Amino acid sequence: MTGLTAPPDNYEPAGITVEADGWFPATSTEQVRKAIRMGEGTVTDERLVQAIEGGILSGLRAMSDWRTARALDGAAQLSDVTTDQINGKNKAEMIWQRIVNFYAAAELADMHIDVSATDEAIDRNEEKRDTAGIYRTKAYDAVADLRAIGAEDDDAKARSVRNRVELI
Repeated sequence: MTGLTAPPDNYEPAGITVEADGWFPATSTEQVRKAIRMGEGTVTDERLVQAIEGGILSGLRAMSDWRTARALDGAAQLSDVTTDQINGKNKAEMIWQRIVNFYAAAELADMHIDVSATDEAIDRNEEKRDTAGIYRTKAYDAVADLRAIGAEDDDAKARSVRNRVELI
């Protein structure tokens, strides 16, 4: 079959940096590989870069209004929105990285399906779709966490609240 590739057994990832928009920081493939468990060596640099680009696009879309408000407040880059740190890292940059990581992981899980039509392959595909949903939920949570930084008016506070449901 054409179009199906996996890295060779001796594959060494390149450590590519994927730029965002200059205001939000870049993301490295090496960092994402360390943070997210993905395919045990089956994800090529090209596939990972594409997933990170998708993660950045999703993050930029989700954070557009928030970013504009922070830039109008005088923030020249993401790290300017807060001096808060977690483990020596800027809190806002750390949350942005989570947004990109989880959106990218969701895209990889969605796209890495088995091509065989056996019942076992169908079950694995369902598990991968469930995993993609979990990653996407974590990305949504990270978006809410970042929106909460600097949320002052009622509309901004409402958009920073995580989705919650009440069970009957």
